[in-house]
Formats: sequence, C-alpha cells, structure tokens
Amino acid sequence: MRRIIISTAVLAFMCAFCAGPAPATPAFAAPAPGPVPEAVLQAARLLRDSPELNPEAALGLLDAYDAAHPPRPGAAGSLLLRSLSLRLLGRYEDAVAAANRLILLEPATSDAFVERGLSLAALGRHERAAEDFDAALRLNPGSVPALLARGDLFFVREAPAEAEADYSRAIDLAPDEPQAWINRGVARDEQGKSGQAIEDFSRALALDPRSATAYANRGVSRSQTGDMAGMCADYRAACRLGACARLREAENQGYCDARP
Repeated sequence: MRRIIISTAVLAFMCAFCAGPAPATPAFAAPAPGPVPEAVLQAARLLRDSPELNPEAALGLLDAYDAAHPPRPGAAGSLLLRSLSLRLLGRYEDAVAAANRLILLEPATSDAFVERGLSLAALGRHERAAEDFDAALRLNPGSVPALLARGDLFFVREAPAEAEADYSRAIDLAPDEPQAWINRGVARDEQGKSGQAIEDFSRALALDPRSATAYANRGVSRSQTGDMAGMCADYRAACRLGACARLREAENQGYCDARP
C-alpha cells in the first residue's frame, strides 16, 4: 500500500492567523473580533508549511504568551496553535490535552476537533479520531481539513472508496488545494483507477509544480498502466526535488537507467 502524506498543519486554512491572502474557500469558523496578538501571529508563521517551520520555537512563544494571557472563551486561538505545535513535535498526548482545553472553552469550534482527531489518529486511536472528524463536520460541513483528515483515516483503515469520497468533497470546496488532489489520486490508484489517479496527480502538479509527492505517486500510477518511460521521468523529477527513494528502487530493479 502506498503511503499518503497526511497533512500536518490545519493552520493552512486559518486565515486570521496568517499573513498573506486568504484561500479561496473558508474552512474554519470566523475568529473572535479584534486584533490577533503579535506573539500568536509569530507562532502561526512558525507553523506554516514552509522552510521556516519551527514548532519548538512556536511553542516557546505560546508558553510566554499564555503565561501572561490565560486562554479564555472568545480568545483561545493560542490553544489550537499549541495543540498543533505539540503534535508536530510528536507529543500527541499533550496535543490532545491542549485540544481538550479548547473544546471545553469553545465547544462549537470545529478546528479543535480536527486537531484532536489528528493526534488521536497518530496514537492509533482510530475510533476516537473518527468521532472527532465526524463532530467537526457536523459543526462545519465545509471544513476542508476535516474532510482531508477523515479521508486519510479511511485510507489507513483500508477503505479507499470512502476516502475518495471525502477527498472529492474537499476538492469541490477547495479546488486549489494540491493535497486533496494527491490524496484522491492515491485512493483512486488503490482501487485500480490508475488513469484517473494520473489525472489527479497532474492537477496537483499544475497547482504545485514542486510537489515531489505528486511526481512520485504519478510515477507509480504510470507504472500500473505500463508507461515505464513516464514512470522513470516522474521518479527523476521527484528526485530532483529531494525524494529519490522510488527512483533508486526502480534503478536497482533495472526499470530505470542509473544516471550520474
């Protein structure tokens, strides 16, 4: 089974905490009115999916901020960032505890259930994680992070058709989100729909031409159709972007010519 790269940061949809233009489709409930504190903004920037990703530094900023400004209803955004920071650091139990605090303060916040579900899934508590993703979608049926997370969980539990359905809903809501196209491509390929999977990976690459994951996965799907030249070309493209495992494996098996 091919591994899906599960989204590590629901923060990508938290427009209120991030500099720059907002995504085209909303995923989270609107934040409380008023300015976002600078320390929280700085922590959010450190948690974006970028070369500056630094959850340990973000957690330090949040520790200092929360010591002076304890989270309270209507201003508990730092707890979501804390849960995310802890999850990225592999401290899943602590991440669950932070999400629990946020849910107690603001029980109608769908993103809190998504974040807690991601940590529970990492701990292997799949039933509990599924309950959280379902709760998030009841609160906000348009939550793209919840759909992506639930789709990933379906795939892990060997239900690729259900995963494909959630990814398709996510694509309908956020057609410019490359991860949704990549994950749907993986789910489709798992069901033998290699042609459709190739189309999904190609769409992801149109949105993000530097996605090594999309190239590597498209190469696998091309191999399923007998397009070995296309497979090798995609593996080489992925390797140029830093993901060489597929190419090296194919070279060792004699499918692709080794190049210096």
